[in-house]
Amino acid sequence: MVDELRHYATGSVIPLGDGFTGKSVLSRLLIDPQLSDEKLNNILLKTRKSYNIEIEFSSEEVIVDNSPVTSTFQFYVFPGQRQKISDKSTTFDEILDVFDCFPALLKVSVLLLIHDVTKPHTLKSLEMWLRFALVKNWIYEDTLIVFLSNKIDLEPADDTVIEQVKEVIYSYIEDHELQVGKDQIKSVKTSCVKMVGIQELRDMIIEWIAKRGIKGIGIRALEEEIKEEKKEN
Repeated sequence: MVDELRHYATGSVIPLGDGFTGKSVLSRLLIDPQLSDEKLNNILLKTRKSYNIEIEFSSEEVIVDNSPVTSTFQFYVFPGQRQKISDKSTTFDEILDVFDCFPALLKVSVLLLIHDVTKPHTLKSLEMWLRFALVKNWIYEDTLIVFLSNKIDLEPADDTVIEQVKEVIYSYIEDHELQVGKDQIKSVKTSCVKMVGIQELRDMIIEWIAKRGIKGIGIRALEEEIKEEKKEN
C-alpha cells in the first residue's frame, strides 16, 4: 500500500504601518477569527503596543487542484515606530537588525500595508513603508500585497483613495521592474471591533500561500507514527 502523502505550503506575512494602526490586534484575530465575544473583548482591550517582534502562526487545510494542502502562514509583527520614544523602547530598525537574516524574511509571501482611516498621516506613511520593503527585497513574483483600511467602524474608507493607493503601489512595482501583476495588489476594509473583513482577509492569505507559498511533502503514516511515539514518551 502506498503511503498517503500530505502536501504543505508555508509563507511569511508581514504587516507594515505606523504604530497604533492595529497590526498586533489584526494578527491575533487573523490567527483565529472564530472567537467568543469574551475572547474578542480581551484581545481588543488587553493588547498593548509592543516594542519587540511578535511571531504568530496558523494553519488550515484547503483544496488546491483537487488535492488537500495544509497552508501555514507565519506573522512577523514589527514595532511601528522608526524613532525612539523612550530609552526603554525598541525601534523597527533595531529589531530588524537582529532578525534581518531570518529565512522567513528573505522573501515575503504576503505584505500587509495598514493605515488607520481616522489618522491621515498613517496613510501618507505607507509610501515610506513600501519603499522600505522594496529596499529589503521582500517583494518578489510570489508576493501578495494587500492595502488595508483599518478601523472602518470609526470612519468609512474612501474607495477613490483606495484605488489611487493601489495605483501608486503598482507604479513602485513597475519602477523596480518586479514581476508582480496588478492582480497581486488587493485591498480590504477592516474593523477589529466589528470583525469586518477579518475572515475575508484570512481566506485570501490562506489561499494565496496554499497556491504560491513554499511547498513541501510529508508522509501521513510517518507523521502519525511520530505523534504516537511522542505521546508514549
